[in-house]
Amino acid sequence: MVALRASGRGSAARQPASFGPLAGYTVAVATDRRRHELARLLEGVGARTVGVQAVRSVAQPDVAAVHAATLACVAAPVHEVVVSSAFGLRAWLDVARRSGHVDAIVARFGQARLLARDARTADGLRDLGLSQIWSTAAATTEDLFRYLIAQPMTGRRVVVQLDSEAQRELCHALRTAGAEVVEIATAQARRPSHMDVLRRLGDLVVRRQVDAVALTSAAATENLLEQAASDGALGEVLNALVSDVAAACLGPLAAAPLRAQGLSPLVATEAAMDALVAVLVAELPQRALVLEVGGRRIEVRGQGVVIESQLVSIQPGPIAVLRALALRPGRVLSAAEIRALVPTW
Repeated sequence: MVALRASGRGSAARQPASFGPLAGYTVAVATDRRRHELARLLEGVGARTVGVQAVRSVAQPDVAAVHAATLACVAAPVHEVVVSSAFGLRAWLDVARRSGHVDAIVARFGQARLLARDARTADGLRDLGLSQIWSTAAATTEDLFRYLIAQPMTGRRVVVQLDSEAQRELCHALRTAGAEVVEIATAQARRPSHMDVLRRLGDLVVRRQVDAVALTSAAATENLLEQAASDGALGEVLNALVSDVAAACLGPLAAAPLRAQGLSPLVATEAAMDALVAVLVAELPQRALVLEVGGRRIEVRGQGVVIESQLVSIQPGPIAVLRALALRPGRVLSAAEIRALVPTW
């Protein structure tokens, strides 16, 4: 269980070989940033990543939504308060100040256990005259939720200040555990400024130039599918995601738009980035084609080949042909047969 401390991940297992378990695989990381921590975690286990900003996060609250959530917050006693950032806390209080609810918020905070992501966030709560504040050693919002979910949450009322769409998965996990959750979203999720990034992601999926797509929020998944539909490529994207390209989702909310299309995406066991990496580490190596040629073990991965203990990277075209041949070992295939087996020929 995650331990709290007064305020002041396990990594995926590696193979004995000199490369990680996802070496030879390419994963598109669809998040709200061009470069996300998830990409670093995947690269740490050998994967090549393609960063796609599938959601544009605007650090500006929707005033009407925050006002409505604030009314819900102060309407009843609060047991737990999770604050994700000092900036988000200030944005929330600015909205509340305009409507005259700051004192009511502080009164509710004074009755609750206060969980702050890091020391700077805790200082923002201290500025309100609050003193008993808790955080975790890792200084992450994920760990705060892990701590709460490890406890009995039925009937508990939790107020959460959100900084990103991915954190909605954490709130969903709390609700599943029996808590009543009030979300205070201090950032807005919008479509990317340039639709080319989503178009490029769909193209990578259709051409099988990635082995998996990691989706961290419902907004990211919806934007991918909406852009594919706009481009007339929704059917091709869905066909690719059925088997050739793994869709890995941070949680049930990110998976819901794909399930609505009849797909069965991979879902992390908990709404944490390391858990999303773990599900890909468990799945992608199972998709490798393994055969013996001339007494040597050959493993055909998504974008490379392992010959005994050596990894050889191969371009998308040749690897697609090699995979087609590996699917029919011992046979000589005509060009027409290879075309039929390679969707992107």
